[in-house]
Amino acid sequence: MLGISGTGYLFPPTPGTARDRHQPTGEKVSTREAQDPRRLRELVRTAAAAQVLLAVLGALNFHVQIISRISSGLPLWYFWLAGKLIQGEMWYYRFVVFMIMYASIQAALFASFLPPA
Repeated sequence: MLGISGTGYLFPPTPGTARDRHQPTGEKVSTREAQDPRRLRELVRTAAAAQVLLAVLGALNFHVQIISRISSGLPLWYFWLAGKLIQGEMWYYRFVVFMIMYASIQAALFASFLPPA
């Protein structure tokens, strides 16, 4: 899911034009420019690139427990999952149910001083 959601944001279906890219000039940024959606798009794409890199490294080098703990802290794939649910793709609803069950079991194990599953 990390790789799929990351590439979904890295390579959106409707790519921006070259004119949409932000060119840093070193000038002071006004409030209106700070709220520019192009800057937000850059931020999301940077986060997506880091997430895809983490997914590749995780698949090759990390233990499953480490992958699940790191992935639960990355907000980008939660946004992607919410977007899929808003679009009406109900298959992802099962994944949300699994996430809630997994978090509940983890909390119960942690409260009982047992090792995480």
